[in-house]
Amino acid sequence: MQAQIISRNKTVRMENKSFSMLLLSSLLLTIGNKVYEIVLPLVMYDMTHSPVAMTSMRTAELLPNFIFGIFVGVLVDRVNKKKWVLWMTATQAILLFTMGFLFRSQNEWMFIYYMIGFLLMTFNYGYFNAQISLTKLIVPSEKLTSANAKFSLMETLVSIMGPALSGLAFLFADISNGIFISAFAYLICIVLLWQMEINHDMKRKQENFWRELSEGWAAFKTNTTLYTMTLFIIFINCSMIVVSTTVIFYAKDVLHLSSSLLAIVLSMSGAGGGLGSLLASRLRQKTGIGGLFGVSFLLSSLSYLIFSAGQSLYVFTLGLFLNGISLSFYIITSYTIRHEQTSPHLMGRIGGITGTLFRTAMPLAMYFAGFALLWFGPIPIFIGSAIWNIVFFLIYLRTPLWKLR
Repeated sequence: MQAQIISRNKTVRMENKSFSMLLLSSLLLTIGNKVYEIVLPLVMYDMTHSPVAMTSMRTAELLPNFIFGIFVGVLVDRVNKKKWVLWMTATQAILLFTMGFLFRSQNEWMFIYYMIGFLLMTFNYGYFNAQISLTKLIVPSEKLTSANAKFSLMETLVSIMGPALSGLAFLFADISNGIFISAFAYLICIVLLWQMEINHDMKRKQENFWRELSEGWAAFKTNTTLYTMTLFIIFINCSMIVVSTTVIFYAKDVLHLSSSLLAIVLSMSGAGGGLGSLLASRLRQKTGIGGLFGVSFLLSSLSYLIFSAGQSLYVFTLGLFLNGISLSFYIITSYTIRHEQTSPHLMGRIGGITGTLFRTAMPLAMYFAGFALLWFGPIPIFIGSAIWNIVFFLIYLRTPLWKLR
């Protein structure tokens, strides 16, 4: 009896340690990802002073989710998860160091930068999809809800504070330092992930790959709420990704902000996101989660119109603050709806399917946005994006999702 108690206590300690390592690693990886997500397009701008080069880098980063995302959810179920995440993390660190050194050596062969950006996001998605399965291996069933809540909170907060975190990288004299910071964060993650102890990381009985994928797709199609939300996210993400890159171009090329001042200004978006995260729960009780999801469309439209109102630093800062609030509402509500509408055993596949669909139109929108910036400038981009969101908000009002509590 005593031996069983000792064995059980040892198992609990091992599970707690492994989960802590996984949670901390995911936090560092998410922060690193957010930093280079904004730094890379800015590096492209510093090298070329071309909006097309900036948006082409963002397009290269968006393609992996679109191409591979729908299959990764099934694939990670067939491998050793610990080895998988170690390889995903180590490869990203190597790619980041390579990109940093290429930039320092003033290598201007753009194709290699686009290729590295594509591979970075491929391995990044591979890690975060496997994280779901690792959590189920490490955490007892009765604690899964609590564990998933911690991951959700962590991911939401980092997503909300992303602009502020990225802004810190701009304080360095050499912007490529932000890339090296991300690379070192990934090296720390390798050490943390190596310490995970997993007794049951074995391959499950494999069914037909396409049958498993078909099961996930069938579950997605029959869930009207999840299906409707995904359709709107496909279109709203187009304006969101275009504006997020246009904002940096506008700040550097039109407002002529220094990197240090840009860091301070971008932090206002993070401040708005923090406020939005505090208000989201209370507002959901009043408007319902569907109502709050729709309101985020309107708030983002208003922030885009503020960006277009004039070449004033104060107006631009106000727009960033409001955009941070709208982004927090958008992220929190969409994540919550997806989690609440998905059965645990389908989470990996639904995550892969929706993750792919969310980004279906983003690469194309980002690619053409570069030429639109070149031909028309940022102001028409802001106004067009605002009108785009308002149109979809009016359509959204006519759907049952608007009344979802």
